[in-house]
Amino acid sequence: MTQRVTHHYYHVLRLRELRRLYWAQTIKELASSMVSIFVPIYLYRLHYGLPAIMGYFVIGTAAWGVTQAPLLRWSMRIGFNRAMGLSLLIEGVQILMLATIPHLHWSLWLVASIWGVSLSLYWPQFRACFIRSLLHRQIATATGVSSALLMLALGVAPAVGGAIASWLGIGVLYVVSMVCFAAAAAPLLVGSEIIGRDERFDWREAPWREAWRDLVSNMGSEVDANIAASIWPLAIFLIVPTYVGVGVLSSVGVIASIGIALYVSRRRLRGMGGYLKHGVNIVALTDAVRLAVQSAGQIAGINLFYGLGQALLVTPFYSRYYQNAEREALLPYLYAMQMACVLGDLVLWGLLLLLSLVVPVRVVLVVGLVFAIPAGYIIRLIRAPQTA
Repeated sequence: MTQRVTHHYYHVLRLRELRRLYWAQTIKELASSMVSIFVPIYLYRLHYGLPAIMGYFVIGTAAWGVTQAPLLRWSMRIGFNRAMGLSLLIEGVQILMLATIPHLHWSLWLVASIWGVSLSLYWPQFRACFIRSLLHRQIATATGVSSALLMLALGVAPAVGGAIASWLGIGVLYVVSMVCFAAAAAPLLVGSEIIGRDERFDWREAPWREAWRDLVSNMGSEVDANIAASIWPLAIFLIVPTYVGVGVLSSVGVIASIGIALYVSRRRLRGMGGYLKHGVNIVALTDAVRLAVQSAGQIAGINLFYGLGQALLVTPFYSRYYQNAEREALLPYLYAMQMACVLGDLVLWGLLLLLSLVVPVRVVLVVGLVFAIPAGYIIRLIRAPQTA
């Protein structure tokens, strides 16, 4: 009887922790997505050259990589919840700095560096807390719910952000985004810690060789996501030159994507490889078709199929990610996965920065979109649980 009560309490506690993470992640992505896809467009409209915009991403990524290990250790001292909450407040400050660039003339390298610090304080901590909050048999279901909420935020946010930016001004959009960041941070800054302080972290224990397939897969996922979130919106803007146009076209397909993500989450873990394969194929195909886009209608169709592909692959991908993390030293594994993202982003943004010095804007954007094709395919490399 005591064991049953203890198990029930443990189960309820885990559900409460997951709800806090669902709330924080959904509101954070809502706030980020309302703004992030418009950052390159915003800087472009402020007459920053493409080299400066690419340099912004290079510096932000470099700051993320340099600060990852020390801030992960510091997070273990103050608590992962607090680190994530602090990250959201810092990201809100970064948004405020972007909003006031025309008046206060902040240096782009400073704004980018603050963004990089916020990434270091959030992502490995979030992944660690999410994994520790899961009961093993619930990985697919919890990941599916998380993916559906994420897609809801990613789907609604661009349209809402585009409407606010076009009708009320980009400054109002930044203020709304900052309020959302504060709302996301609140439940993380109060209450009990989700992850214990007994977790160990030594970057030398990172499974660089053992988990190389996971690292390459995560690198591809990161690069493909950044191209979809930053390069593709700027390419759309050159065809549909309004914030609201970019936002609405970026939101196409969200309802279908949410339904598919929840459906996939109810399948058996062993049978998810097929969904991952089909999702990757759809994403890679739409990445290729982007190169021939010429109209708003074509953009809408591409975004619809891209969203469907993401819905198919995201639950299997993160289910494998989290199961593999359970079989490794948790924090070293997450550190290695984050550094794989940093490496992929540095290669992407660094190459585009160099290209932007010698070729026109449209050529740089085409090369960036070409990068998405192999990046989408290598997502399939992530190890299945039985081979982890």
